Amino acid sequence: MPTSDYSDPELLQLILLDDEKAFNSLFERHWTKVYAVCYRYVKDEEYALEITHDIFLNIWTNRKKLNIVSFQNYVLTSANYRSIRKKRQINAVLFNYVEDLGKVEQSLITGNLLTGNGGDEKINEEEFDSMITARLIELPKRCQEIYLLSRKQNLSISEISLKLNISKRTVENQLTAALKHLRQSLKYSGILLIFM
Repeated sequence: MPTSDYSDPELLQLILLDDEKAFNSLFERHWTKVYAVCYRYVKDEEYALEITHDIFLNIWTNRKKLNIVSFQNYVLTSANYRSIRKKRQINAVLFNYVEDLGKVEQSLITGNLLTGNGGDEKINEEEFDSMITARLIELPKRCQEIYLLSRKQNLSISEISLKLNISKRTVENQLTAALKHLRQSLKYSGILLIFM
């Protein structure tokens, strides 16, 4: 009988006997549900795939130690937990990135910032603003507006939420999208050295 015909508990028993085909059957049966849960939280295909892969790799690696009653419940609970943890990590990185971007902008204004290519050339404020502006116009109008209110007018998320009559979560999501876009589009230019 092919392993795809076995129930989850039967496949789990085979996995304890190091049966890779049984593991592959469980993976094929459940990975899309796990991925969907992960993607719902992190909103990024690469992160969602990474978390999904890690969950199944952990199961295979620790198969002798785990005591799984319901495989589906186990993997979906793992997906929830790991995705929430990953989202917190992403948000912390983005928060630090926003702070660093503010410091970069302030340094450009005061003329104290040196590039990372030897430290001799100064990036002037006009160059920086034109690079950012060129990338911002690729974003939806609302996303641009939220970024500019945050970075140029120094409004907090709460203040932007009140001003635009939208939820704080929407402001956070739009700001995160803007920063992610800027980070990716400036990836290969010298300005990225400053952000790191």
